[in-house]
Amino acid sequence: MTVEIKKILLAGLSLSVLFFNTAAAPVQSDFKAAWWCKGGHAQTICGALFRSDEKIALERRQIETPDGDFFFTDWLKTKARAPLVVVLHGLGSSSDAKYVQVLLKEIRGIGWQAVVVNARGTFALNRTRVMDHSGRTEDLNQTIEMVVKQNLADDIYLVGFSAGGNKVLKWLGEKGNAIPPQVKKAVTVSAASDLAKAVGNLDRGFDKLLYTRMLLKNLKNQALAKNAQFPGLFDEAKIKQADTFRIYDRKVTAPLAGFKDEKEYWDKSSSYSFLKNIERPTLMIHAQNDPFLHGDELALAEIERSPYLHLLMTQDGGHVGFISGKIPFRSDRWVEKRIVEYFKSEQDQ
Repeated sequence: MTVEIKKILLAGLSLSVLFFNTAAAPVQSDFKAAWWCKGGHAQTICGALFRSDEKIALERRQIETPDGDFFFTDWLKTKARAPLVVVLHGLGSSSDAKYVQVLLKEIRGIGWQAVVVNARGTFALNRTRVMDHSGRTEDLNQTIEMVVKQNLADDIYLVGFSAGGNKVLKWLGEKGNAIPPQVKKAVTVSAASDLAKAVGNLDRGFDKLLYTRMLLKNLKNQALAKNAQFPGLFDEAKIKQADTFRIYDRKVTAPLAGFKDEKEYWDKSSSYSFLKNIERPTLMIHAQNDPFLHGDELALAEIERSPYLHLLMTQDGGHVGFISGKIPFRSDRWVEKRIVEYFKSEQDQ
């Protein structure tokens, strides 16, 4: 994380404590926000700043794709054929993200394997015009097919954070009953399962001032690099001027991915319409006060109808936050422990 981004987040944390420390109605979990980090915005910002700085040693592999492109996977190797966790990071992130690194530490602690699927264009500019977006599941599918074909593990588990959570849910729904039997369970954390509603939240008020500004800076840099690689692909001036996700998705994401406009992109890429087809036990961890997608904006009726979906809703926690513990600026890894417990319950049966 750059010094500039840290300064932006710390400034936002100060504002959030003063003006945005509101609690939602109680819901169903044992999560207790740290006394020094309460409220959706504070939790979100602290989640980005104050997780462990330990860097897990990973083995990087370049995966060639059927369309002549490539992406990188980062592997946590332990004992052969141990259960394997496939991890998808959030939008504009990577295996370097603190929330990914802390989860990998928890997985390493139980002697399991893991692989992080980095979005195309992460760590190196990819070859084709393809850019990652919140509904792309092709690389996740290829990774799982590779694990199955190479017989690397008998038991496969999936974890997705934010946009990665949307991809996990969408992939599970796309596969339905054709899912490989090795895939046992999945967990999503703060899944952006309704992109239109998430964009609506991010493109106004405090969310726009803090999160959208930071996220779009990274995305626009990627788009400008892609435009330099393929001159004339975008209108460079319009990319630089984009100050909302609506505009960015209209000018970049939608046309590059083959959608007629941003609304079609959001509709066809959001996982909420795929939930009814999911046939693997899936734990959806979400905070009521998630500033990206509020708890009451989830497809609650669809989730309740499904025998496979289990919603763990917390009152506090923000977006990929869930910071708890008594010692300031340290977290007791509540969400990471819930993930491992959920997966291990399958192994212990």
